[in-house]
Amino acid sequence: MVAYNKFNTFALDLGEGTHQLQAAGHQLDNYLSNATPSASLDAVKADLAEITIQNGYGGPTDVQNGYTESGGVGTMTAVDILFTATGAGFGPFQYTVLDNDTPASPLDPLIAWWDYGSAISPTAGETFDIDYGASVLTIT
Repeated sequence: MVAYNKFNTFALDLGEGTHQLQAAGHQLDNYLSNATPSASLDAVKADLAEITIQNGYGGPTDVQNGYTESGGVGTMTAVDILFTATGAGFGPFQYTVLDNDTPASPLDPLIAWWDYGSAISPTAGETFDIDYGASVLTIT
């Protein structure tokens, strides 16, 4: 599994009430990018280009986030996302990016990204699975 990387502004946005990590509060989306993220410079989706929507990649996808607390530890979960390439395929991309699709200001604030180490370009019939494991993030 690739490592979670937080955008610095997520900590500020969380403290200021920009994010509600429970799906009943806000819809969080994941999108694919081939632009290198910057933890300190990128703050909203417009700062980090998305790949072209095409051939099995339909664009930002709702992660159906959930949030629970137990013993003072908050845990956000998400469902895995599976893309299946068609035609000429899609990509290249190296990063999956999590943003909040709900707030109008700031518009689409960024939360985190995952780096797959090199560019990926699924071809017709191939799949790409974003696997969040047991949780996306924890707050202690």
